Amino acid sequence: MNESLALNKKTKSSVGESGHAEWSVLLDALTEGVMVRHEDSILYSNDTLRSLLAFDGTQEELNTEPIERWVHEADRPLVERHYRKRLAGGGPDNYEFRMVRADGEVRWVDCRASLIEWDGTTAVVGCIYDITDRKLAAQARKKSEHLFHNVFRLTPEVMILSSLRDGHVLDVNPAFLNVFGRRRDDVIGKPMETLGIWADSTFHNRFVEELKMTASMTDVPATVRTRGKLIRHFRLFAQKIEHENEPMLLLIGRDVTDDLLQAQELQRSRDTAELANRAKSEFLANMSHELRTPLNAILGFAEILRDEMVGPIGNPRYSEYARDIHESGTHLLSIINDILDLSKVEAGRLEAYLTWIDPLEALEMCVTLVQQRAFEAGLRLEHQFDESVLLEADERLIKQITLNLLSNAVKFTEPGGNVTVALEKTGTGGVCLSVTDTGIGMTAEEIKIAKRPFGQVDSSLSRRHEGSGLGLPLISAFAEKLNATMTIDSQPGVGTRVSVVFPPFKVKAKEED
Repeated sequence: MNESLALNKKTKSSVGESGHAEWSVLLDALTEGVMVRHEDSILYSNDTLRSLLAFDGTQEELNTEPIERWVHEADRPLVERHYRKRLAGGGPDNYEFRMVRADGEVRWVDCRASLIEWDGTTAVVGCIYDITDRKLAAQARKKSEHLFHNVFRLTPEVMILSSLRDGHVLDVNPAFLNVFGRRRDDVIGKPMETLGIWADSTFHNRFVEELKMTASMTDVPATVRTRGKLIRHFRLFAQKIEHENEPMLLLIGRDVTDDLLQAQELQRSRDTAELANRAKSEFLANMSHELRTPLNAILGFAEILRDEMVGPIGNPRYSEYARDIHESGTHLLSIINDILDLSKVEAGRLEAYLTWIDPLEALEMCVTLVQQRAFEAGLRLEHQFDESVLLEADERLIKQITLNLLSNAVKFTEPGGNVTVALEKTGTGGVCLSVTDTGIGMTAEEIKIAKRPFGQVDSSLSRRHEGSGLGLPLISAFAEKLNATMTIDSQPGVGTRVSVVFPPFKVKAKEED
């Protein structure tokens, strides 16, 4: 190429206009840009160069532009220095620099320069090839290699790079040397299977053979011998990679021995806790049954004495004592029943017999049972029931939920207040069973306490309100058994609303008669 450009313009003139046209067409067909330069002027440029520079004008218009317009500002001293050396008969044959196109885009080019006689003037011809893509790829590769080197060197995980052809170690990171107590010179170039780091001597060969078929493997358990011949458990991550057509194995190992020990200890603790919880639940269930039998007898005889069923007692104070015994026994039986229910829940023995029921009968019965207690407490008890729905539920659990909610509302509402029980459709097609009161209310922190088993908000020695602290936890457990959700909205001094929301698939409309 450079020899063909050694033709001077006089020589080209001697071959005639047709020869000159053919010569120009030939240069325009080159994939390289061609520029003939004398000082700061362009004597000739081919179409490829004009395309590279995104120049829309003619050759003559390009030739009027100064050289420095097309050379990146930072590279101008380099280009000028090489131009002067080339005029002096020296300088490199090839060098790289950046050119700035007419649209402002910067492109990397490779330039091969040589001297030429042009109209009796010594000039420099440059064959310019766009290497931007190659340059960017090289920069990206260099950046990637630098990043890999830093990760390889600084990561706390053990990393080994070996050849897949012969299994020899190509590189290891400092973490490997530290964990296995080796010197770099003792490892590099040695076959992996001879390092003696695997507790199972056949592991590495089996691992490599499987990797050849899968290209990558993750979270593979392995047992290794570390510094001092200690046995440690690792998780391995492997990737087959290629560098300069050489297949390699990148192996990354993470020590999970401590994690496994912690997991085992956690499992032992969980098993112990579950065993203790199961024993507690069985003990509570057994004790509840044992207490119920004599307590029922106490309640029966107290009721006989209170009502003087077999004749007058004689002293009215005895009747008062019998009434106190009956009330205290009834309260104790209620607590025992709650404990028994809670023990069933915790032991996973709470059963729900789901059928499609009309909830009105159960709800109205609950209102009737609580009505007298609300009247004695000076409260107004109201109800609002949607009569058009059926629920897939256990009627017994519906009654227990409603009675617990009403009992709590009556207990924690001052005389003159209101308690309202409602069954309403939700906007999503479900049904909400709620009890709202104008009682003492709770803060967000107190709600958290009340939802825990045996959690009582008023925990002073002189509690104003009796209770076991099992009401809300039981309601939540019963609701969950029915695929419903319990929520509590409360504000101190304003009141509380407890809602049990049944999803749409648990609800259907009654058929009209």
